Amino acid sequence: MAEQQATFNIPRQSLIYIVMCLTGIAIFLFAGILPNIWTVTDLEKQTVAARFQLEETRTLGPFQKALREKSARKESDTLPLPEKGKLAKTEIDTIPATFGTLAKASGMFMVSAVPNLSTLTGDAASLPVSLVLRGDFANFRKLLIGLGSNPTVQQLEEITVQQKPEGKEYRLKIWVAVG
Repeated sequence: MAEQQATFNIPRQSLIYIVMCLTGIAIFLFAGILPNIWTVTDLEKQTVAARFQLEETRTLGPFQKALREKSARKESDTLPLPEKGKLAKTEIDTIPATFGTLAKASGMFMVSAVPNLSTLTGDAASLPVSLVLRGDFANFRKLLIGLGSNPTVQQLEEITVQQKPEGKEYRLKIWVAVG
C-alpha cells in the first residue's frame, strides 16, 4: 500500500493574508499596547514618589516653618561696645546681682559670683570676680555678649569649662573696673 502523505494545501493568497494579519497584530502590540504598559508603570512610580514627597512635606512642614522663622530673626553681627565706666566702691555689693541678671537673661544658671575683696586696697582700679555658671554653650555665648555690653567689665582673664553630671559648668574670672 502506498503511503499517503498528509499535505496541507493552503492557498498561497491565504498564507499572505495570515502573514499580513500577524504582522498587523505584532505592529499593534509593539506600537500600541507595550508603550502604554510602560507609561502606566512609569506613572505608578511617579505617583509613589509624589505620595512620599507629600507625606514628607506634611511631616516636616512645621519644622521647616520654624527654621525659616528662626533664620529670619537674625541676631546683630556687631557686638555692643558701650563706653567703659567704673563701678563705685559703694556699689560693689551689687556685683552678684548684676551678674545674676545677666545670667538669667542669657538662659544660664548662676551658681556663684564672688568678688575678691582682698585685692581692693588703696587706689585699686579693678576688682577680680570669680563667676560660676551652668547651662549650654549657646546660652554661654549670649552671656559673653552680655558681659561685653556691661560698661564696668574690664576684661575676662580666665574661662574654664567642665562637664558635670548636671550639665556644663563654666568658671570665669572677670575684672570689674572700680573707682
